[in-house]
Amino acid sequence: MDKKLVNTANEGDAQKVAELLQTISEDELVHLIQGRALRGKGDPVDLVRAVLLGSSDGSSKSNKIRIQVYKLCVQLLEKNEMQNKLASDLVGLLMLQADSLTGPALVEIANQFSDLVKNGQIQSGRGLELLPKIMSSIAAEETVVYGDGSMKGTEYKSHIQNSLCACKWSSKSVIHLAAMFKDVQMSLDELKFVMDKIIRLFKDTDLQDLPALIYQLLLLSTKGHKRLVIEGIINFYVEQDKQQHGRSENELSEDLMSDETDIEVLRHTEGTIILHISFAVKQDQELGREFIKLLKSNQMRSAAQVLSPFNFALALCLARIHRFEDQIYDLIKTMILKSFKDGEKQSSSQWVREIVQDTCHVEEFALETIKNRESAQILITGNHHLHVLALFIVVNMDGGLCDTRLGSSRISNVLTLFIVVIWMGSCDTRLETSAVPQTGPTHLACQLGSQILLNTFKQHEMVRAEILDQIFNRVVTKATTPVSHYMELLSSAVLSAPQILLESTPKVREMLDYLSFLSPVSAEALLMAIHPLLKLSLTLKDSLILILRKAMFSRQLDARKIGLQGFLLILKHFKVLGGLPSSQSSQQFSSSQVQVDIHARYNPASNEALCLEIMGNLRRVLSQQVDVRLILYQGLYDALCRNTQLQGPVLDLLKTQFKKYYEPSEDVNPPYKLDLCISAQGDQVFLAEPLAHLICCIQLCLIKIMDIRRQTNGDEEEEDVTRSHSELEDIMESLVKRMITSEMEDFELDKSADFSPTNSVGVKNKLFAILVMGTYEVLIEYIFRTGQNSDTSCGEILQLFGNYTKLYDILKEKSNQTGGKKGKTTSVKPPQSLMSINCVSTLLETLIMDSAPSNKENLSGLREDTGFYTHVLNIAHQKVHQIQEKGRCDGPEGKEKSKLMKYVCQLGRLFLKYYTENQKTGEEGRRDRGKVLTGLCLEGLTSVITIILQQFSNQLMQCLCDIADTDNQTDKQEVIYGIVKKCQRLTINILSSTEEGKHWKEVASLLNIIHQLCKQMTHTSDQYDKVTNWILKLCQEQEIDDLPTCKLMLSTLIDMTQQMKSCSPLLRELSQDIHSQLGDIDQEVEVEDRTHFALLTPRSAAPMVVLLVLNHMDRDLDDTEWVVNRLKADILAESALEDDNGVDLTQREGREKSVCTRLCVIVTAFHELVQSAIPVGSCAEVMIKVVTRLFTTITLLVKFYLSLYSSKAGHISGRFEKLIKLIGTTLTPYVYSMITYIQTTENEQIQQTMEKGKKDKKKKTAAAKAGSAKVNLMEHMKHSTSRDFRINVAALQEASGSDEEEDEEEEEEGDETQEEQPMEIVSDEETDENQEPPNKKVCKETEEPSKKGKLSTKGKKNVKVT
Repeated sequence: MDKKLVNTANEGDAQKVAELLQTISEDELVHLIQGRALRGKGDPVDLVRAVLLGSSDGSSKSNKIRIQVYKLCVQLLEKNEMQNKLASDLVGLLMLQADSLTGPALVEIANQFSDLVKNGQIQSGRGLELLPKIMSSIAAEETVVYGDGSMKGTEYKSHIQNSLCACKWSSKSVIHLAAMFKDVQMSLDELKFVMDKIIRLFKDTDLQDLPALIYQLLLLSTKGHKRLVIEGIINFYVEQDKQQHGRSENELSEDLMSDETDIEVLRHTEGTIILHISFAVKQDQELGREFIKLLKSNQMRSAAQVLSPFNFALALCLARIHRFEDQIYDLIKTMILKSFKDGEKQSSSQWVREIVQDTCHVEEFALETIKNRESAQILITGNHHLHVLALFIVVNMDGGLCDTRLGSSRISNVLTLFIVVIWMGSCDTRLETSAVPQTGPTHLACQLGSQILLNTFKQHEMVRAEILDQIFNRVVTKATTPVSHYMELLSSAVLSAPQILLESTPKVREMLDYLSFLSPVSAEALLMAIHPLLKLSLTLKDSLILILRKAMFSRQLDARKIGLQGFLLILKHFKVLGGLPSSQSSQQFSSSQVQVDIHARYNPASNEALCLEIMGNLRRVLSQQVDVRLILYQGLYDALCRNTQLQGPVLDLLKTQFKKYYEPSEDVNPPYKLDLCISAQGDQVFLAEPLAHLICCIQLCLIKIMDIRRQTNGDEEEEDVTRSHSELEDIMESLVKRMITSEMEDFELDKSADFSPTNSVGVKNKLFAILVMGTYEVLIEYIFRTGQNSDTSCGEILQLFGNYTKLYDILKEKSNQTGGKKGKTTSVKPPQSLMSINCVSTLLETLIMDSAPSNKENLSGLREDTGFYTHVLNIAHQKVHQIQEKGRCDGPEGKEKSKLMKYVCQLGRLFLKYYTENQKTGEEGRRDRGKVLTGLCLEGLTSVITIILQQFSNQLMQCLCDIADTDNQTDKQEVIYGIVKKCQRLTINILSSTEEGKHWKEVASLLNIIHQLCKQMTHTSDQYDKVTNWILKLCQEQEIDDLPTCKLMLSTLIDMTQQMKSCSPLLRELSQDIHSQLGDIDQEVEVEDRTHFALLTPRSAAPMVVLLVLNHMDRDLDDTEWVVNRLKADILAESALEDDNGVDLTQREGREKSVCTRLCVIVTAFHELVQSAIPVGSCAEVMIKVVTRLFTTITLLVKFYLSLYSSKAGHISGRFEKLIKLIGTTLTPYVYSMITYIQTTENEQIQQTMEKGKKDKKKKTAAAKAGSAKVNLMEHMKHSTSRDFRINVAALQEASGSDEEEDEEEEEEGDETQEEQPMEIVSDEETDENQEPPNKKVCKETEEPSKKGKLSTKGKKNVKVT
């Protein structure tokens, strides 16, 4: 029968087909269609076409058949059992025939689709392709019958659409329904309703299905509401990122593999969705503009909303589109810097942390984006745009020096732009010379840029070669600028993947060709970074040696230095076998060697030949400039420590060089020829040989070889080494004896010598003196380290130091005599000490802590010699200050971080012990000596604490335990608190002493230490609270006359209080004390003489405490403004999402209440300050500035509440109404009085100045003073009505009463004009200043606002803030 129907239909005879249909029952027809569609018995499309042709007469039965066919086909299509081509043909046929369906038929078919969706029977979605056509046909109907009534076709079409969106969609049907709606004609409101429905279903959709669903949603966005789509996608993935970030790594899960799989799937889908969005934006750039607008609208909110891993990767991907490049990079740079600035603000105030608790971990977000293989792969393959981010991160490091805009000179390879970032981060040369770590937002951004590059290098092989190429280019092209950032990155890259570097050997060799053109510091850093490669590549090593040999004999001094540094580096790291393992080798070098040696064939014979060849080349250095020789003498000892088999060549070289200047005869003094150490060119005199450094190198090498002998028991020692060592020891012993017996006259350096820097003789003598003094110090170290504290060695040390002191005194005396004109003298600082930091720390420990009975008598002479003790402490200070400023110190081991930490902690322990034991000097004769030494120790301890906190913060516990001499490293809080308590006791000792001149400088140092250590404590701990209360008690009870100490104590109190709670109440109490000490602006008001803080006196109150309080109030107002802006942004964002709940509303109201309460306290503080008789000048200017800032903050809060009303997101709180009332009653009237007081005071000062001059110059003086004083403070301010027409009647009467006297004076003086008396009439219009305003009465007496402050005795009123 089905074939007959098809054949008849092919003949085009609709009537015969209709007749055949009459003979077929409904069940049989269904069976025929199913047989063809599901069992392959024929083409179902032909059969359906025939049935539709035969049922086109419009009869009720025919309509019924058509409805039945459509329903059956929809069911068949949704079962997804038909071939794709058949299904497509069938859908096409049904869509063509849909226009011929009647209204009731269309309604019934549409209801079928609605039932399928409600019942969750949508599977393949093929049937849904028909629904848009059905809905379009319904909309074309004028009226349709629905139930018992009828409605317009468009209305019913909207009804069907609403019913579809109102029902629950199964997860399997979401994608198909989204795809269906893109073909439905909808209004913007209907479109928004559909989009909201789809976005809400994100959380219920499987992660694997999300890319397809979002792709359909992006297609749907072409109809409108692009912002809604982008915002929905971003908010969903921001929430997903938060959930993943919130998971604890230690959190136990029943199925850990499942959790890892979910994260992996999430990251995979994110990468796919980023591709979809990127493609959509390329097709419709309006979508990209909406994305940028959305990010900008969230700028004031938490940076996590913009810089989450998904947003981060999406923004960088869209930056590949040229039109959005600059906008996105500027936005990301701004948000990263804002993130760090917000973090800095939160870390400085507990109140801010309580109000805004969420923090953005931008470093984690950025690095997580790189770790995500899917997102990173997209970004990296797109012209390396991931790396460009670092350019804009670091670029702001030194904003004025570098232009970060891409503009017309856009570099084709964006990675090049990123590499330049490292240079931009190092534009500030202080990074090369200062060891103080930068902690500002820009420096943190710089570090983030470096981390991005390094992690990208480690995880993505495809960009490594490009990164290295650009690093090399920047190192070479920026040869004269600091390149420390690049060197650190290159060193990390070498350690991470040395084989990758070997693949770029030609590029490395090319870079080494430019080695001599770099600065010595940059060249040394570059050589240290790539030195592990030299063991892996023989070709590279040979090339470097050739380059270094050429550089060593270059005409350029810097090139010679670089060549010498390179050879010394090779000597350190290419060890000759048989040597004792170097205990001096730094951890950095040893770790790098371990990593590369496993890949290299170690050839000891080659190393030995190489080192001997280099030693031969180094002999030629001894004929070069003094700067080159200094590097050699300082580097030979380090090379010997790491390569112990070089004993013979090193000692032979040093012995040969020293014998050129040494007098071998024991009867000749001095023991060396100073004249050979000096060279002259015309009138210019230069140092030719740094003899003291040469002797220092000799004694260090001798002591090192002694240590090696002790460890090896002298086994297998070569005869040449033994002979050279013995000969040099004899020379040193002779040198000691003869330097002790030599007089100043032997060096021609007696008191009659000329040390003037203006002539060659004076310069030569001064150079001689420096060499001799350096020799004394070197010999003192040699005797101390070899004499074992014997009586003879201690005596020799004191004799050498006595000679040193004599020469130094002569230098000081001559310097004072030739100090300059007008009796000015120039202080002579001792030259940089040649003592090693090892010797200084050991010597100081011996003097302070050595209690062995056998050494007590021998060391007594050294301990009793105040000059020697002071000299050792000064050298320790010198070393510590060098470490603090540069991160290294002069001398051996001065660049090894691990050793420096050890010596710094040792010195800190000694400083603390000596100061603790000798703070109080019992004997009167020892009082002055004790003051000097204890002061030096405390100053040194302060520097040590600073160094530890800045440079060794990652090992803080170990360092503090070493200083405190304790083994308790379990509780950081207790270790810090233990040191703080000791400093507290020392502070109390000073404050409770009965001495006339208390050591306020020591108090300041102790407070500084306490403050620094407390920053490392948990601010919510009991220990921190105890320290804060202790400082508060000091401020309340101690009367301190020293203003700097007073300021430091108050600043410490305010800072520590701010870390625990809001410091506004504390500032209010200080304001009340200022009012009490300075008095009232109205002299008739007697202020109660009662203060909270004993250290506040009339002397300290102004200007010191006033400016301190105002500055902190300004900071509080700045924090308040930041919080208000943040609250405003969050509320507007929440209102846009329309998902406010009761919990969020309660939290928001609590935050608003906290802001208003804080401002109420600040207003009451200003209520006291504006009534205080603050001296005119800087205090008054700052006062007006901060008061203006207060009203600006209040205005911002008013705008905040107005925005709540405009967005219908909130209402004005009762606390805000109280704040406004408080301002109007307790602040605004007194501000006017303060301005009047300032004007009057300035007028009085001008009047006093005028009276001091002559009468014929009164007008000139008055005019000049008035112009310079800028009396009219309200010129550019809008006056209130009450101020514009207020007339000070008392001043007016006084001026009128003096008219007669002025007239008489005018008659006596003849031509002199009458001097005007100041009249306090404040008005904007001069023509009406004496007229009454309408509806106003002239006051008989100026009614100044009553002084109602807390400390006033007249009209006292307390303002209570809850």
